[in-house]
Amino acid sequence: MPTPIDAVFALVACFLLYKVLFPRKSLYPLPPGPIGWPIVGNALDMPKTHAWRTFASWGEKWGPIMSVNVLGTPFVIINDPEIADELLSKTGSLYADRPTIQMALLTGWDRALSGARYDARFREYRKLIGKVIGTKGSMVKFYPVEDYQANMFLKRIFTNPADPAAATRKTAAAMVLHLTYGYKILEDRPDPFVEKVDFAMSQFSDIHRTGAYMVEIFPILRYLPAWSPLAQFKRKAAECVGPCNEMADIPFAYVKEQLNRGEENNSFAADLLKDKSISSEKLDDLKWSAASFYAAGSDTTVSVVYSYLMAAILYPEMQRKAQAEVDAVVGKDRLPSFADRQSLPYVEAVMKELFRWLPIVPLAVPHRAMKDNVFDGYFIPKDSLIFVNVWQFLHDSTVYKDPFAFNPERFLGANPEPDPIDRGLFGYGRRVCPGIHLADVSVWINIVKAIACIKVSPAYDENGQTKMPVPETTDGIIVRPVPFDCLVEPRSEQILQILEEALKDGENVN
Repeated sequence: MPTPIDAVFALVACFLLYKVLFPRKSLYPLPPGPIGWPIVGNALDMPKTHAWRTFASWGEKWGPIMSVNVLGTPFVIINDPEIADELLSKTGSLYADRPTIQMALLTGWDRALSGARYDARFREYRKLIGKVIGTKGSMVKFYPVEDYQANMFLKRIFTNPADPAAATRKTAAAMVLHLTYGYKILEDRPDPFVEKVDFAMSQFSDIHRTGAYMVEIFPILRYLPAWSPLAQFKRKAAECVGPCNEMADIPFAYVKEQLNRGEENNSFAADLLKDKSISSEKLDDLKWSAASFYAAGSDTTVSVVYSYLMAAILYPEMQRKAQAEVDAVVGKDRLPSFADRQSLPYVEAVMKELFRWLPIVPLAVPHRAMKDNVFDGYFIPKDSLIFVNVWQFLHDSTVYKDPFAFNPERFLGANPEPDPIDRGLFGYGRRVCPGIHLADVSVWINIVKAIACIKVSPAYDENGQTKMPVPETTDGIIVRPVPFDCLVEPRSEQILQILEEALKDGENVN
């Protein structure tokens, strides 16, 4: 008697046969690419990790726009930002959708903005987020929270200098929880909200890894029973459901309870809940807009600040130049603030180089072609997946001199190299990250405070030899530098005194 697994295999075989026998036809060719195998196409060639590097090497052979066939689905890979802009911004209505990510459906992450389909819910999310942080000017109201949390970062890293990574992670979560929900984390013990954010976001990044789960290639596998040997992905998904729901539900309930008690809360979520024009039927949209807001923000900040610590070790002259500029502008009697930003061009260049050197989203979440289209003489069939290789955009040696070196000077002078934001760092077209302004101010204030107050130097092994970090990142949709050891210490005793005074002044910030 046929088993459920037999039935699934039969359906998979029928699906593949249909794809092979009835491909979408056009007078125009697909973008060039490697020849695949019968039926499976290039499925066996797809990288399992750090896909952006493989896609970049393919681009050297096949050109700035290329394609591979994965079990009948065209994957269009773009290694040139001008093509990405032309395709995804100027004809953005054709490519604003996302593919159905099966692991997101199975875990509940499909409700987050990053993977939402281009539909009414997506547009509602964008509208809600845009109301609060849609412009640079809208960020001014959040400056006090940003400044206070950046000071807390300094306190945490000086309290536990042996583990700067932990201080960075805790600060990123603390800052975004404060901004999003008005919640101040516990400092004397592990905070349950922070733990939930960090754990849920690690799962989010894992389930979105390109090529990591076969169910993304064979969607019909999602109907396998969880006990099947082929359904490991389903067991992984089951582990993610609870943390995903808790990440959205618990802090949102905290804000509602505060407002019901008449307590002051000026956070992102509170602003949305106070808006009388938003109906109660939209509460789920509000909740997931807030969850999307802080889920993205937490990983952006931790990744870039951690990258700074690595760069300060590998490029000590950069650290000295940045500190000299801050000392000259700010002095040594106070901490830097947002009011100093226009007077610190080298610090601004350091931030741009951090964005470029180890980009936080090296391979953007793929877009989906909503209709058949012809671009530059190439046929892009409906349902093609469009992969934008941001890592290649920012490491193109014809654009950035010595692209693997950390060199803030590339953004200074009469002929600066392109700003990473202009080369797709935060996305394209109707999928540009709505939190771009939040990321800008959050990263800047943390970086400038670190420059002003922290001396970063290499750690030593048991033989007294320096342990230099390797400028590599983790894998996933949102990446971080791989773990490394370093020594951090305050630049002076005076800084510790100034920091304590600043923290007292900011205790009532909400």
